[in-house]
Amino acid sequence: MREIFFKPALLAGVVLSSIFVLPVYAQSNGPNLALTGPGAGADGSGFSNTKLVRDGDAGTYTQSNGGNSQRVSVKWSSAISFNRVVLRESGNAITSWQLINNDTGALVASGNGIGSALTVDVGDVSMKKLNLVASGSAPLRMAEIEVYQSSGNASSASSSSSSSSSVSSVISSSSSSLSSSSSSSSSSTTSSSSSSATGPIGNISQECINLATNPYVNWRETALQSDQDIVKCLSDTLGRPIGYGENARGGFDPDGNSQLTIIVKNHPQGKTVEEQVRDAVTGEDHNWIVFDKVDFAASHEVGLYRLHCSNPALQTLLGATEAQCVNYRQWCAPKGFNDHAVCMNEFFNKALNSKALQDVAELRSVRNLVVGSNKTLDGRMSEAYFRFSGFAIGRDSTGSPTQTANNIIFTHLNFQGAGHTEDHYWDPDMIRSTGASHDIWIHKNTFYLTGDSAFDVKVGAYDITMSFNKIIDVKRAALHSSSDSHVIDAQIATTMHHNAFVTRDENYSEFGNTARRVPLIRRGTSHMFNNLFVNYRKDIVSVRRDAQLLWEDNALVVNRIHQEKASLEASLSELQKNLVRDVSGGNYRGEGIYLWFSDAACNLQSETQTHLTASSGSVGNLTAGYSAYSQNVIGDIRLPAGQDLVDYVSATAGKYGEIPFSSPLAADIYSVLGLPQSGCQ
Repeated sequence: MREIFFKPALLAGVVLSSIFVLPVYAQSNGPNLALTGPGAGADGSGFSNTKLVRDGDAGTYTQSNGGNSQRVSVKWSSAISFNRVVLRESGNAITSWQLINNDTGALVASGNGIGSALTVDVGDVSMKKLNLVASGSAPLRMAEIEVYQSSGNASSASSSSSSSSSVSSVISSSSSSLSSSSSSSSSSTTSSSSSSATGPIGNISQECINLATNPYVNWRETALQSDQDIVKCLSDTLGRPIGYGENARGGFDPDGNSQLTIIVKNHPQGKTVEEQVRDAVTGEDHNWIVFDKVDFAASHEVGLYRLHCSNPALQTLLGATEAQCVNYRQWCAPKGFNDHAVCMNEFFNKALNSKALQDVAELRSVRNLVVGSNKTLDGRMSEAYFRFSGFAIGRDSTGSPTQTANNIIFTHLNFQGAGHTEDHYWDPDMIRSTGASHDIWIHKNTFYLTGDSAFDVKVGAYDITMSFNKIIDVKRAALHSSSDSHVIDAQIATTMHHNAFVTRDENYSEFGNTARRVPLIRRGTSHMFNNLFVNYRKDIVSVRRDAQLLWEDNALVVNRIHQEKASLEASLSELQKNLVRDVSGGNYRGEGIYLWFSDAACNLQSETQTHLTASSGSVGNLTAGYSAYSQNVIGDIRLPAGQDLVDYVSATAGKYGEIPFSSPLAADIYSVLGLPQSGCQ
């Protein structure tokens, strides 16, 4: 999946879905502007020898290496106007395609199949570069992209292909909505033109919107060229956190010292992706870290454990060469572990899960990568994902801070575990905030089957906001303090809102009794509102050692196929008693907390609504400690637990969700609710 801003047809509060089909009159093509336009040229990503796509010879072709989202483009030194594109494929391997205005990111047209000749009338458009993004069975072979400013009444536009094409459009204007299309067919071809994000939103320029939302415009390909300008754009479009972590700004320095680091696959000094990430997150300088959009357009596994594969002690522990450590599939193959899931379990949860990591001096540093202050790791428009282990924000030793980091943002990242193992010696948290670190925003990430936790908070870390994350099949999501003896944990303070904590139906039997710790909290303070919990069975929260937990307007949903008693009333009563029962060791207040049975897509069965009324001790108004900004936003956007909340969180949570209200690019809540719902699991 790729996060393309026009895909949801939703930006800055405007939803457009209508397509106006206009009559097309016979036209004469005129000169091929891909050949004759000013400074005409070609380039691409995934295609080789791209000049052949504009050589005027349909017998030659540019060929792709892969079959998914391969790009070939025609371009000019200055913007040209045109209204017709003729696509010529060598063969019939392409099954879907898009024409995209590289200058703005607007989707010009799209369709299924090209064939020997496909004529697409796009309406009157102007641009410096036109992208064709194609998918199909590799290799893809494009013979020609011809571009015309057609006029006259010669003959009707036609296509020798039986493909079909269509597109819906979106405009980022808050005051108007337009959609236009033109059809051109003597067979079954209908193509549509569209404009997208055609102007600024608030104080954010069109160049910035294009940079932050268009996967086909790389980080240095707009008029924004300085690190400071690019980082400010990324910070502005991401938006601001609310709650305890509201001061987190990450790698953006308003005083002008922001640095942009782009992770690439072919580093000029030969550094691996993991080494680049390590270098970028180390130190105290302001650094906003992104992944090259072209290099990471396809799925790419990042294994931070590989940073230790040159360690002879680790190689001895694994019985592996450095190459086998780096590529664990090579370690698995001679042992007969050919199934990927089995291979990961054997390598990560057995071979790497050794007490030697504690006992052998040379292995005690083999742990999660430690992050310094003033860092943003931003995965927008990247298909890189982190396998097995992640990051530590700060360090600790026996309950005391040894390194403190502040001002950290992790956003739009994908964390893929290798399965849960209790008390793993590596302690492979994906994000661990510790060492009295503070001002942290963990936002719009996806965590899947992570081995120990999604985001733990330990040893006095504070002022942290976790928002719009999707946590799937994670047994221990959010531990707050690991020991009753850590007095420093009284300063823990977190806000968790609009996160989706999901146990999928297929894992309900295995995880139903053990998925919990959202959070398990000792001594500290946490405020959780407008979160969604799917298929949890008992002990979602645990409140101990004088901690404070304020739970407000959270929705708990269980697929009714998991009803365990013949009586509906008895089943709901059991869940009501078990879900929030471990709170007597501290202070807990729940307001507006409801449970429902639903179907697999979280369509609530209204007759099953059950109020959860557990309480313990006394919890004050935690929002009083927030800034006026946070208080006002919360007042504006908070929803009562119910179907709207379930649908909004399901639509927005995780790396691939819709843009949430925290960004100025977001649509309003009810526009998001108007989109087709994709389910909650």
